[in-house]
Parts: sequence; C-alpha cells; structure tokens
Amino acid sequence: MAKQTIWQWLVSALQQHKTAALFLVVDSKGSSPGKTGAKMAMILDKDSFGTIGGGKVEHDLNKYALKCLNNGEHEIHLFHKKHHSSSAFDTSGQVCGGEQTVVLVICQQCDLSLLQKIQLAEDSGQAIILEITPQGLNSIPCMENPAKSSFNYHHETDWRYQEVIGLRKCAYIIGGGHIGLALTHMLVLLDYDVTVIDQRTAVKTMEDNALASQKRIIPYTEIGNEVVDGLQSYVFVMTHSHETDQQVVELLGGRNFKYFGVLGSRRKIGLMKKNLNGKISERSWQSIHAPIGLPIKSQTPVEIAVSIAAELIQFDNA
Repeated sequence: MAKQTIWQWLVSALQQHKTAALFLVVDSKGSSPGKTGAKMAMILDKDSFGTIGGGKVEHDLNKYALKCLNNGEHEIHLFHKKHHSSSAFDTSGQVCGGEQTVVLVICQQCDLSLLQKIQLAEDSGQAIILEITPQGLNSIPCMENPAKSSFNYHHETDWRYQEVIGLRKCAYIIGGGHIGLALTHMLVLLDYDVTVIDQRTAVKTMEDNALASQKRIIPYTEIGNEVVDGLQSYVFVMTHSHETDQQVVELLGGRNFKYFGVLGSRRKIGLMKKNLNGKISERSWQSIHAPIGLPIKSQTPVEIAVSIAAELIQFDNA
C-alpha cells in the first residue's frame, strides 16, 4: 500500500471541514535540521503529519500555528531561523548551525480544490509547480526540466517560492533476486517509484515483491524498450549472472540516465569493462557507478541494499 502524502492528509482534513496549518521549508543553508522542501501540517486538535526538522524550532512554530488556528488568522507568515545557541532575536537556541526559512500557510476550504489538484499531480506523477507568495497558494504548469525548487526573496511582502510536485524519481531494478527485493524496500522508503525487471519466470523473490509499482518479465534483449531515459531515471543492474549483467550494460550503458549502476566486485566490473571495450565508450564508463554501494563491508542482501541506498542519498544531495 502506498504511504500517505501530506497533500492527502491536508485534503482529508479540509474535507472534514477543518482548517489546517501547513509549514514548508522554503530555504535552508548549512546544517539546518529541515532541508528545503520539508513539510509539516497540523490541525487544531494537534494532530499532525510530517516534520520540518523537529526540536525547538518546530515546537515553537507549532505553538504559533495553534494560536493562528484558534484566532482564525489566515495571513501567510515567513520565519527566518538561525540555528545557533545565541540570545539574538532570530536564533533557535539550537547548536546544529545553519539557517532555515519557513513559511506558514493556513489552509482553508477555499484551498481544497487546489490541494486536490496538487494531490492528483503527486499521485499520478504528472508534474505541476506549487507556487507560494504572500498572497497565497497557486499552481502553474510545469516547464521541461525545471529546477526542483526555488526561493526568491526581496523583502517580507515580496517573495516567491516554487516547487515541482509530482516529479517522481523512477528506479529500474534489473534483476529480481534477493538484493533486488531488499533494494525495493529501501527505495520505496526514499520515495522512488520502483520497477523490477527479470527475464526468469517463477522467481520467488519477484513474487514476494509487493512494494514495486511494476514487475516485468521480459527477455533482457528487450530491456531497452522498458527503461525510460531522463533526469528522473535511476537504473540498477543486478541480474543473476555476470553474462546477463554484461548484456544489460551493453544495451543501456550509453543511455541518458540520472544514475546508472552495476552490482558486483571490482574484478567483475574490470572484466566486464574489458569485454565491452569498443562497445561502451570511455566517456560512458565514467558516468557508470560500478560497483554500486558505499564500501561498508556489506554482506547480506539487506546490508547491500542499505549501502546502495546510502550512496544514492550521497549522490542526490551532492
């Protein structure tokens, strides 16, 4: 079952004729506890969803939001927080360092249709841009290859935040074995839309994989038709043999993906590179992550999946 999103939570609250407070981190620098795009929502009975980093900042902002909800205030507020243990007015008292700008939006019945539109975009993967200004929430069509988010600030009454909603990271796991099953679990937790592909039939780990959005049984010779190029595509090659890994790499290695990685030992990767000399360019090899996973001496399928997920977090946050 797909996990609930903050937009689904907000729509449900408004459909129950409740007013909800939405916090959204629109800018962050340094080691602030909640990065840009982090979101949290709450209603008057203190039921909440999500987090903007926790700690004293979140606690104090929650108190402020409850005051707004109690008093029927609907103005949009912008908060600038510096995370240093100082007596300065705008500091949080935390010692993690960094800075964080948070917007508070009180969502009312008049926002329901817009929130439903945003929810639909996220659920369907049809991207739109959420825009927040001092005047309120809005949505605009999504351009090709947009920046994930942007915050332009001039002064307290002149700023604009935009974030792409529904731009899903698509993971293609080529090989439905034990590591593919464990990696599916990790990637779903990281909000990837996962497709698992194998050419073997009646593979129990494929049958047991209930979290993948799609499971495809096709010959690897047809893999090129199943995997979509693009900046949201992440490809992981981990088939049941060196020969089929090499076959997939030969077919996909020169394509345009955000991330392309191959599971295996350094010896195996070196042999594959030698065998594919003249078929995969040196430039393409430079963009291939092989072997995948951080070097944490992982052994079990779950440990290997953790090492790959950790590398992806490092890669996406670079």
